[in-house]
Amino acid sequence: MSDLDQWLGQLRAAPTDPRLAMMDEAVMAGVAHRRERAVARRSLALAGIMAIGIGWVSSVVPGSPAQAASQPVVIGMSDYAPSRLLGQ
Repeated sequence: MSDLDQWLGQLRAAPTDPRLAMMDEAVMAGVAHRRERAVARRSLALAGIMAIGIGWVSSVVPGSPAQAASQPVVIGMSDYAPSRLLGQ
């Protein structure tokens, strides 16, 4: 048991690895990246659910039937034709 105590004492007295100082930043960057991915995934899922819902509602709600215009449209010269705009 005393060997273990000596070994732990030497380990405690040894200098720490300099990479441990940067470990907090790396862990927090990983957490932030993972959080961003989760938010993006949730947003994409919400957009998909909304698209499905809007498509379902629009297929269930009856639309108004198409009707022809009451007065036939005279197919002739438009008011925006160049000859009309120039006064000819």
